[in-house]
Amino acid sequence: MEGRVTFLSADVDYYCTRHGQPTSDMPVFYNPRMRLNRDVSVVVFDALRSRYSLEHMCEPLTGTGIRTLRYFGECSPGFSAVMFDNNPLAVELARQNIERNGFTDRARVVKGDARTLLLSESRARRFDYVDLDPFGTPAPFLNSALLSMEGRHGVLAVTATDMPVLCGVHPRVALRRYGGLSLKSPFSNETALRLLISFVIRAAGANDLSAQPLFVLSADHYIRAWFEVGSSRSHTNRQASEMGLAWYCPRCADSWFTSLMDLCRDHVPERHKSCPGPVSFAGPLWTGMLYDSSLVDAAEQRAFNNSDILKRVAPLMSTIRAECSLSDRPYLDIHQLCDTYGLVPPSLEEIIEFLTGQGYLVSRTHFRSTGIRTDAPVDAVVDTIRSVRNGE
Repeated sequence: MEGRVTFLSADVDYYCTRHGQPTSDMPVFYNPRMRLNRDVSVVVFDALRSRYSLEHMCEPLTGTGIRTLRYFGECSPGFSAVMFDNNPLAVELARQNIERNGFTDRARVVKGDARTLLLSESRARRFDYVDLDPFGTPAPFLNSALLSMEGRHGVLAVTATDMPVLCGVHPRVALRRYGGLSLKSPFSNETALRLLISFVIRAAGANDLSAQPLFVLSADHYIRAWFEVGSSRSHTNRQASEMGLAWYCPRCADSWFTSLMDLCRDHVPERHKSCPGPVSFAGPLWTGMLYDSSLVDAAEQRAFNNSDILKRVAPLMSTIRAECSLSDRPYLDIHQLCDTYGLVPPSLEEIIEFLTGQGYLVSRTHFRSTGIRTDAPVDAVVDTIRSVRNGE
Protein backbone atom coordinates (compact mmCIF):
# COMPACT_ATOMS: atom_id res chain seq x y z
CA MET A 1 0.00 0.00 0.00
CA GLU A 2 1.13 3.54 -0.75
CA GLY A 3 -0.92 6.60 0.09
CA ARG A 4 -4.53 5.48 -0.09
CA VAL A 5 -4.20 2.80 -2.76
CA THR A 6 -3.12 -0.82 -2.82
CA PHE A 7 -1.14 -2.20 -5.73
CA LEU A 8 0.84 -5.15 -7.01
CA SER A 9 4.53 -4.82 -7.84
CA ALA A 10 7.66 -6.90 -8.25
CA ASP A 11 9.44 -8.06 -5.10
CA VAL A 12 11.54 -4.96 -4.51
CA ASP A 13 13.64 -6.52 -1.74
CA TYR A 14 14.60 -9.42 -3.99
CA TYR A 15 15.71 -7.19 -6.85
CA CYS A 16 17.55 -4.80 -4.53
CA THR A 17 19.75 -7.55 -3.10
CA ARG A 18 22.51 -7.17 -5.68
CA HIS A 19 22.54 -3.40 -6.23
CA GLY A 20 21.02 -2.09 -3.01
CA GLN A 21 18.36 -0.19 -4.96
CA PRO A 22 15.76 -0.87 -7.67
CA THR A 23 17.19 -1.21 -11.17
CA SER A 24 15.78 -1.23 -14.67
CA ASP A 25 16.15 -5.03 -14.89
CA MET A 26 13.11 -5.51 -12.64
CA PRO A 27 10.27 -7.19 -14.56
CA VAL A 28 8.13 -4.11 -13.81
CA PHE A 29 9.94 -1.12 -12.37
CA TYR A 30 8.83 0.29 -9.04
CA ASN A 31 10.99 2.41 -6.75
CA PRO A 32 9.80 2.88 -3.15
CA ARG A 33 12.50 5.54 -2.67
CA MET A 34 10.48 7.78 -4.98
CA ARG A 35 7.56 7.85 -2.57
CA LEU A 36 8.32 11.43 -1.48
CA ASN A 37 8.30 12.40 -5.16
CA ARG A 38 4.81 10.92 -5.47
CA ASP A 39 3.69 12.43 -2.14
CA VAL A 40 4.61 15.92 -3.30
CA SER A 41 3.21 15.25 -6.77
CA VAL A 42 -0.17 14.43 -5.25
CA VAL A 43 -0.50 17.73 -3.38
CA VAL A 44 0.89 19.76 -6.29
CA PHE A 45 -1.45 18.07 -8.79
CA ASP A 46 -4.44 18.68 -6.54
CA ALA A 47 -3.42 22.32 -6.12
CA LEU A 48 -2.94 22.69 -9.87
CA ARG A 49 -6.46 21.42 -10.51
CA SER A 50 -7.85 24.33 -8.50
CA ARG A 51 -6.16 26.67 -10.98
CA TYR A 52 -6.23 24.82 -14.30
CA SER A 53 -8.82 22.67 -16.03
CA LEU A 54 -6.86 19.41 -15.89
CA GLU A 55 -9.32 16.76 -17.03
CA HIS A 56 -7.27 14.51 -19.32
CA MET A 57 -3.84 13.42 -18.11
CA CYS A 58 -1.15 11.12 -19.42
CA GLU A 59 1.54 9.09 -17.67
CA PRO A 60 3.78 7.98 -20.56
CA LEU A 61 6.05 5.64 -18.53
CA THR A 62 3.63 4.13 -16.07
CA GLY A 63 5.30 0.96 -14.72
CA THR A 64 2.99 -0.33 -11.99
CA GLY A 65 0.72 2.69 -12.44
CA ILE A 66 1.24 3.80 -8.84
CA ARG A 67 1.60 7.50 -9.66
CA THR A 68 -1.70 7.75 -11.51
CA LEU A 69 -3.39 5.50 -8.97
CA ARG A 70 -2.43 7.91 -6.22
CA TYR A 71 -3.75 10.86 -8.20
CA PHE A 72 -7.07 9.03 -8.48
CA GLY A 73 -7.10 7.98 -4.84
CA GLU A 74 -5.99 11.22 -3.19
CA CYS A 75 -6.98 14.12 -5.47
CA SER A 76 -10.36 15.63 -6.20
CA PRO A 77 -12.23 13.66 -8.91
CA GLY A 78 -13.18 14.79 -12.38
CA PHE A 79 -10.25 13.69 -14.53
CA SER A 80 -9.27 10.66 -16.58
CA ALA A 81 -5.89 9.19 -17.50
CA VAL A 82 -4.15 7.41 -20.33
CA MET A 83 -1.12 5.37 -19.30
CA PHE A 84 1.62 3.96 -21.53
CA ASP A 85 4.34 1.38 -21.16
CA ASN A 86 6.37 -0.57 -23.69
CA ASN A 87 6.68 -3.52 -21.31
CA PRO A 88 3.75 -5.97 -21.70
CA LEU A 89 4.18 -7.11 -18.09
CA ALA A 90 3.86 -3.51 -16.90
CA VAL A 91 0.75 -2.97 -19.01
CA GLU A 92 -0.92 -6.05 -17.55
CA LEU A 93 0.11 -5.17 -14.00
CA ALA A 94 -1.08 -1.57 -14.33
CA ARG A 95 -4.44 -2.82 -15.61
CA GLN A 96 -4.74 -5.16 -12.62
CA ASN A 97 -3.89 -2.34 -10.23
CA ILE A 98 -6.48 -0.07 -11.81
CA GLU A 99 -9.10 -2.78 -11.49
CA ARG A 100 -8.30 -3.66 -7.88
CA ASN A 101 -8.71 0.01 -6.91
CA GLY A 102 -11.94 0.51 -8.85
CA PHE A 103 -10.68 3.03 -11.42
CA THR A 104 -11.47 1.14 -14.63
CA ASP A 105 -13.92 3.82 -15.77
CA ARG A 106 -11.27 6.55 -15.49
CA ALA A 107 -8.07 5.01 -16.85
CA ARG A 108 -6.83 3.28 -19.95
CA VAL A 109 -3.46 1.53 -20.37
CA VAL A 110 -1.85 1.24 -23.81
CA LYS A 111 1.22 -0.78 -24.77
CA GLY A 112 3.82 0.89 -26.94
CA ASP A 113 6.67 3.36 -27.19
CA ALA A 114 5.87 6.51 -25.22
CA ARG A 115 7.27 8.83 -27.88
CA THR A 116 4.96 7.43 -30.54
CA LEU A 117 1.90 7.06 -28.32
CA LEU A 118 2.13 10.59 -26.95
CA LEU A 119 1.56 11.83 -30.49
CA SER A 120 -0.95 9.25 -31.71
CA GLU A 121 -3.10 9.11 -28.57
CA SER A 122 -3.39 12.90 -28.40
CA ARG A 123 -4.69 13.40 -31.94
CA ALA A 124 -8.35 13.30 -30.98
CA ARG A 125 -7.88 15.11 -27.68
CA ARG A 126 -4.81 16.86 -26.34
CA PHE A 127 -3.58 16.13 -22.83
CA ASP A 128 -4.01 18.79 -20.14
CA TYR A 129 -1.38 17.24 -17.88
CA VAL A 130 1.59 15.06 -18.81
CA ASP A 131 3.64 13.46 -16.05
CA LEU A 132 7.03 12.43 -17.41
CA ASP A 133 8.86 10.30 -14.86
CA PRO A 134 11.52 8.22 -16.65
CA PHE A 135 14.32 6.01 -15.42
CA GLY A 136 17.22 8.36 -16.21
CA THR A 137 16.91 11.33 -18.53
CA PRO A 138 13.61 12.73 -19.82
CA ALA A 139 15.35 14.14 -22.91
CA PRO A 140 14.19 11.50 -25.45
CA PHE A 141 10.53 12.01 -24.51
CA LEU A 142 10.30 15.76 -24.10
CA ASN A 143 9.40 16.85 -27.62
CA SER A 144 6.63 14.28 -27.91
CA ALA A 145 5.30 15.26 -24.49
CA LEU A 146 5.14 18.94 -25.42
CA LEU A 147 3.50 18.26 -28.78
CA SER A 148 0.85 16.09 -27.14
CA MET A 149 -0.33 18.87 -24.86
CA GLU A 150 -3.13 21.36 -24.90
CA GLY A 151 -1.42 24.61 -25.87
CA ARG A 152 -3.47 26.74 -23.52
CA HIS A 153 -2.60 26.31 -19.87
CA GLY A 154 -1.61 22.68 -19.80
CA VAL A 155 0.85 21.43 -17.18
CA LEU A 156 3.96 19.32 -17.73
CA ALA A 157 5.75 17.57 -14.85
CA VAL A 158 9.27 16.29 -15.56
CA THR A 159 11.59 14.15 -13.44
CA ALA A 160 15.28 13.50 -14.14
CA THR A 161 17.40 10.93 -12.30
CA ASP A 162 20.65 11.14 -14.30
CA MET A 163 22.21 13.22 -11.55
CA PRO A 164 25.91 12.46 -12.26
CA VAL A 165 25.37 14.04 -15.67
CA LEU A 166 23.46 17.04 -14.35
CA CYS A 167 25.66 17.62 -11.29
CA GLY A 168 28.98 18.04 -13.08
CA VAL A 169 30.48 14.55 -13.20
CA HIS A 170 29.87 14.37 -16.95
CA PRO A 171 29.50 17.98 -18.17
CA ARG A 172 29.90 17.11 -21.85
CA VAL A 173 27.07 14.61 -21.63
CA ALA A 174 24.98 17.34 -20.00
CA LEU A 175 25.80 19.62 -22.92
CA ARG A 176 24.69 16.93 -25.37
CA ARG A 177 21.50 15.98 -23.53
CA TYR A 178 20.40 19.28 -22.04
CA GLY A 179 22.20 21.94 -24.06
CA GLY A 180 24.28 23.26 -21.17
CA LEU A 181 27.41 22.41 -19.20
CA SER A 182 26.91 21.04 -15.70
CA LEU A 183 29.10 22.03 -12.77
CA LYS A 184 30.53 20.39 -9.66
CA SER A 185 29.80 22.79 -6.82
CA PRO A 186 28.16 22.88 -3.39
CA PHE A 187 24.88 23.75 -5.15
CA SER A 188 25.12 21.25 -8.02
CA ASN A 189 21.60 19.94 -7.47
CA GLU A 190 20.27 23.46 -8.02
CA THR A 191 22.25 24.02 -11.21
CA ALA A 192 20.97 20.59 -12.30
CA LEU A 193 17.40 21.77 -11.89
CA ARG A 194 18.10 25.01 -13.69
CA LEU A 195 19.67 23.10 -16.59
CA LEU A 196 16.53 20.96 -16.80
CA ILE A 197 14.28 24.04 -16.70
CA SER A 198 16.30 25.75 -19.43
CA PHE A 199 16.11 22.61 -21.56
CA VAL A 200 12.32 22.41 -21.24
CA ILE A 201 11.83 26.12 -21.96
CA ARG A 202 14.00 25.96 -25.07
CA ALA A 203 12.30 22.78 -26.31
CA ALA A 204 8.92 24.44 -25.84
CA GLY A 205 10.09 27.52 -27.70
CA ALA A 206 11.34 25.40 -30.60
CA ASN A 207 7.78 24.06 -30.90
CA ASP A 208 6.19 27.54 -30.72
CA LEU A 209 5.08 26.91 -27.14
CA SER A 210 5.98 28.45 -23.81
CA ALA A 211 6.92 26.73 -20.54
CA GLN A 212 6.88 28.62 -17.26
CA PRO A 213 8.31 26.88 -14.16
CA LEU A 214 5.77 26.63 -11.36
CA PHE A 215 7.33 24.38 -8.73
CA VAL A 216 10.50 22.34 -8.26
CA LEU A 217 11.68 19.52 -6.03
CA SER A 218 15.17 18.24 -5.30
CA ALA A 219 15.48 15.13 -3.15
CA ASP A 220 17.62 12.04 -2.84
CA HIS A 221 18.77 11.00 -6.34
CA TYR A 222 16.42 13.02 -8.53
CA ILE A 223 15.07 16.43 -9.47
CA ARG A 224 11.58 17.32 -10.64
CA ALA A 225 9.96 20.43 -12.11
CA TRP A 226 6.41 21.45 -13.01
CA PHE A 227 5.66 23.84 -15.90
CA GLU A 228 2.68 25.70 -17.24
CA VAL A 229 2.70 25.03 -20.98
CA GLY A 230 1.12 27.66 -23.19
CA SER A 231 1.22 29.00 -26.72
CA SER A 232 2.69 32.44 -26.03
CA ARG A 233 5.80 32.83 -28.14
CA SER A 234 6.23 36.36 -26.82
CA HIS A 235 6.46 34.95 -23.28
CA THR A 236 9.23 32.60 -24.39
CA ASN A 237 11.02 35.54 -26.01
CA ARG A 238 10.88 37.45 -22.72
CA GLN A 239 12.32 34.46 -20.87
CA ALA A 240 15.57 34.96 -22.79
CA SER A 241 16.56 37.55 -20.19
CA GLU A 242 16.43 34.85 -17.52
CA MET A 243 18.69 32.42 -19.35
CA GLY A 244 22.29 32.65 -18.31
CA LEU A 245 25.25 31.09 -16.55
CA ALA A 246 25.84 30.09 -12.94
CA TRP A 247 29.31 31.00 -11.68
CA TYR A 248 31.19 29.55 -8.72
CA CYS A 249 34.52 30.45 -7.13
CA PRO A 250 35.96 27.60 -5.02
CA ARG A 251 38.53 29.94 -3.50
CA CYS A 252 36.05 32.17 -1.66
CA ALA A 253 32.83 30.13 -2.18
CA ASP A 254 31.07 33.03 -3.91
CA SER A 255 28.44 32.25 -6.55
CA TRP A 256 26.20 34.27 -8.82
CA PHE A 257 24.09 34.22 -11.97
CA THR A 258 24.73 36.17 -15.15
CA SER A 259 22.17 36.67 -17.91
CA LEU A 260 23.27 35.63 -21.38
CA MET A 261 22.10 39.06 -22.48
CA ASP A 262 24.80 40.59 -20.25
CA LEU A 263 27.76 38.45 -21.31
CA CYS A 264 29.02 41.22 -23.55
CA ARG A 265 29.62 43.17 -20.34
CA ASP A 266 31.75 42.29 -17.33
CA HIS A 267 30.17 39.19 -15.78
CA VAL A 268 32.03 39.39 -12.47
CA PRO A 269 30.07 41.31 -9.82
CA GLU A 270 31.82 44.14 -8.02
CA ARG A 271 31.80 42.24 -4.71
CA HIS A 272 33.92 39.44 -6.18
CA LYS A 273 36.62 41.46 -7.91
CA SER A 274 38.91 41.38 -4.88
CA CYS A 275 39.12 37.57 -5.05
CA PRO A 276 41.88 36.27 -7.36
CA GLY A 277 40.47 32.74 -7.43
CA PRO A 278 39.54 31.12 -10.74
CA VAL A 279 35.81 30.81 -11.41
CA SER A 280 33.94 28.04 -13.21
CA PHE A 281 30.46 28.09 -14.68
CA ALA A 282 27.44 26.00 -15.62
CA GLY A 283 24.94 26.67 -18.37
CA PRO A 284 23.26 28.07 -20.25
CA LEU A 285 20.55 27.54 -17.66
CA TRP A 286 17.50 29.15 -16.06
CA THR A 287 18.37 31.96 -13.64
CA GLY A 288 14.85 33.11 -12.73
CA MET A 289 12.46 32.16 -9.95
CA LEU A 290 11.81 28.47 -9.33
CA TYR A 291 8.32 28.71 -7.84
CA ASP A 292 4.90 30.23 -8.28
CA SER A 293 4.20 31.38 -4.72
CA SER A 294 0.42 30.99 -4.90
CA LEU A 295 0.80 27.39 -6.09
CA VAL A 296 3.22 26.72 -3.22
CA ASP A 297 0.66 28.05 -0.74
CA ALA A 298 -2.11 25.91 -2.23
CA ALA A 299 0.04 22.77 -2.27
CA GLU A 300 1.17 23.36 1.31
CA GLN A 301 -2.43 23.64 2.46
CA ARG A 302 -3.26 20.34 0.79
CA ALA A 303 -0.29 18.70 2.46
CA PHE A 304 -1.60 19.78 5.87
CA ASN A 305 -5.03 18.38 4.96
CA ASN A 306 -3.70 14.96 3.87
CA SER A 307 -3.05 12.85 6.97
CA ASP A 308 -1.38 10.09 4.92
CA ILE A 309 1.54 12.29 3.93
CA LEU A 310 1.40 15.05 6.54
CA LYS A 311 4.54 14.09 8.50
CA ARG A 312 6.70 13.64 5.40
CA VAL A 313 5.51 16.46 3.19
CA ALA A 314 4.29 19.32 5.40
CA PRO A 315 7.76 20.28 6.77
CA LEU A 316 9.18 20.12 3.25
CA MET A 317 6.43 22.37 1.91
CA SER A 318 7.00 24.87 4.71
CA THR A 319 10.68 25.11 3.78
CA ILE A 320 9.82 25.52 0.11
CA ARG A 321 7.35 28.30 0.93
CA ALA A 322 10.05 30.12 2.91
CA GLU A 323 12.64 29.92 0.15
CA CYS A 324 10.47 30.55 -2.92
CA SER A 325 10.84 34.35 -2.84
CA LEU A 326 14.64 33.97 -2.75
CA SER A 327 14.88 31.31 -5.44
CA ASP A 328 16.42 33.62 -8.04
CA ARG A 329 19.88 33.20 -6.47
CA PRO A 330 22.03 30.14 -5.66
CA TYR A 331 21.86 28.74 -2.17
CA LEU A 332 24.91 28.64 0.13
CA ASP A 333 26.02 25.43 1.81
CA ILE A 334 27.10 26.64 5.25
CA HIS A 335 29.23 23.58 6.04
CA GLN A 336 31.13 23.92 2.77
CA LEU A 337 31.53 27.65 3.37
CA CYS A 338 33.00 26.95 6.81
CA ASP A 339 35.39 24.39 5.32
CA THR A 340 36.57 27.00 2.83
CA TYR A 341 37.28 29.57 5.54
CA GLY A 342 38.43 27.21 8.30
CA LEU A 343 35.44 27.91 10.54
CA VAL A 344 33.30 25.75 12.79
CA PRO A 345 29.69 25.94 11.61
CA PRO A 346 27.15 27.28 14.10
CA SER A 347 23.51 26.26 13.86
CA LEU A 348 21.52 27.50 10.89
CA GLU A 349 19.01 29.05 13.28
CA GLU A 350 21.74 31.28 14.75
CA ILE A 351 22.94 32.34 11.30
CA ILE A 352 19.42 33.07 10.09
CA GLU A 353 18.60 35.08 13.21
CA PHE A 354 21.82 37.12 12.96
CA LEU A 355 21.45 37.87 9.24
CA THR A 356 17.80 38.78 9.68
CA GLY A 357 18.81 41.18 12.43
CA GLN A 358 21.24 42.79 9.99
CA GLY A 359 18.37 43.45 7.59
CA TYR A 360 19.05 40.65 5.12
CA LEU A 361 16.48 38.27 3.69
CA VAL A 362 17.32 34.66 4.53
CA SER A 363 15.68 31.24 4.60
CA ARG A 364 16.52 27.57 4.70
CA THR A 365 16.42 25.62 1.43
CA HIS A 366 14.98 22.20 0.75
CA PHE A 367 17.85 21.54 -1.66
CA ARG A 368 20.26 20.87 1.22
CA SER A 369 19.77 20.59 4.96
CA THR A 370 22.92 22.65 5.59
CA GLY A 371 22.03 25.35 3.06
CA ILE A 372 20.46 28.81 3.16
CA ARG A 373 19.24 31.30 0.59
CA THR A 374 19.99 34.93 1.29
CA ASP A 375 20.49 38.28 -0.37
CA ALA A 376 23.55 38.80 1.84
CA PRO A 377 26.92 38.65 0.04
CA VAL A 378 29.12 35.71 0.93
CA ASP A 379 31.56 37.85 2.94
CA ALA A 380 28.66 39.05 5.11
CA VAL A 381 27.68 35.44 5.76
CA VAL A 382 31.28 34.59 6.68
CA ASP A 383 31.39 37.58 9.05
CA THR A 384 28.11 36.41 10.56
CA ILE A 385 29.50 32.94 11.21
CA ARG A 386 32.55 34.44 12.92
CA SER A 387 30.37 36.75 15.01
CA VAL A 388 28.07 33.94 16.07
CA ARG A 389 31.01 31.72 17.03
CA ASN A 390 32.57 34.58 19.00
CA GLY A 391 29.32 35.29 20.80
CA GLU A 392 29.03 38.83 19.49
